[in-house]
Amino acid sequence: MTHDLDDLFAAARKAEVPGDDLVARVLADAATVQAEAATIAAPSGGGWMSGLMSGIGGWFGAGSLVAATTAGLLIGFYAPDTVDTVLGGQLSELGLVTQDDLMPGLAYLLPGEGG
Repeated sequence: MTHDLDDLFAAARKAEVPGDDLVARVLADAATVQAEAATIAAPSGGGWMSGLMSGIGGWFGAGSLVAATTAGLLIGFYAPDTVDTVLGGQLSELGLVTQDDLMPGLAYLLPGEGG
């Protein structure tokens, strides 16, 4: 059953208007709720750690931040060669990984090793 939009607007215009006493009771109840909400004290204290945690989304945000940081450090430590190996050489094929020896190791620091 379909209704024309004009029929729906006409039905809305014919709807019963709430009485003045109902409107007065609703506004009085709203004023009471607003007064009660104003008296509720915000939690005090907590220090800078509480402010930091609330700024990043609480413990869920902190956990997500730790997980992302750990993943970034592990990828940075093992990348690019290990990540490229795990991905089957796809990064090398795209030219995103070169075989430059950016961290040659610590052997060159030993005496007599040319370091």
